[in-house]
Amino acid sequence: MTNDASRWDGELEERTTPAPLLQSWAWGEVQARAGWSVERVRLKGGAMASVQVRSVGPAREAYVPRGPLPATDEAIDALVEWARGARMARLVVEPQAPVALEDALSGQGFAAIAPTQPQHTRVLELRPPDELLKSFRHGRRYNIRAGLRRGVAVKEGKDAAELARQSAAVERRESIHLPDRVYYELLLELLPWCRTYVAYQEGTNEALAAVLVARHAGRAYSLFAGRSGAHPELMGNDLAWWSAISSAAEAGCKDFDFWGVPPPGAGPEHPWYGLGFFKSEFGGEEVSYPGAWELVLSGAGAKLIALEKKSRTYVRGLKRNIS
Repeated sequence: MTNDASRWDGELEERTTPAPLLQSWAWGEVQARAGWSVERVRLKGGAMASVQVRSVGPAREAYVPRGPLPATDEAIDALVEWARGARMARLVVEPQAPVALEDALSGQGFAAIAPTQPQHTRVLELRPPDELLKSFRHGRRYNIRAGLRRGVAVKEGKDAAELARQSAAVERRESIHLPDRVYYELLLELLPWCRTYVAYQEGTNEALAAVLVARHAGRAYSLFAGRSGAHPELMGNDLAWWSAISSAAEAGCKDFDFWGVPPPGAGPEHPWYGLGFFKSEFGGEEVSYPGAWELVLSGAGAKLIALEKKSRTYVRGLKRNIS
């Protein structure tokens, strides 16, 4: 890690605990390689923000995932002042903050929009693996122990190709869009600690499920996961997640962020209901953030950006249908 990276991440940890992965220096490096420009800004009053900037013709938009830090009314004011000075057409923030920050965002002229990052998640406090396993709900404990008895093996590594294959199976089943192999490779290459956990059937090379986990500032994040659906009786998905969680505990992480669950109280009609139920059986506490908020600083520029995004979404849908 460079001196600049160490200094930036250290200052973030002085402002909030745990400092969010998406504001880290390394996350900015990932996004810089993925097509954004990254500006690391020290704001008036002492707040900080890693800002992802994208240009569409003459218009520029700024995106601040899990920031600014600390996520206060004053920091939001300072960020807006910076965005105006930088001549941004659009500013989007998704703060790591209590839901009550919505009032300050609304008062500053922001409007709520569909989130990019999980607005609701589940965070599990980590303990020694034996204690953790005992704390899980009966169904999850049973599946993990059954998978172990049935010979499922899990490999920790940097297998972007297998994660991409497993994710593609989820895309086909759920009609959702997930990153491709190139993006997974960026995460595995540029984040200081990032690994895949791939479950295999014993004695074969057939992968059953994969989970990608990054660790930062004492927290582990399960950023992406996939499963082929093959041999569900082997409980490969349960074993991949268990290996990721137990490894984080053994490494000294304080907690594990499951990175996305349905809103509190969501019923079976919610598309993430099954996923939320699965994650809930590991325990932990539900956490909610304010979500994504947009401030339009130039109507003409924001309209140009919106048209370009609509076009990209349409092309991406065509590609998925063709494939």
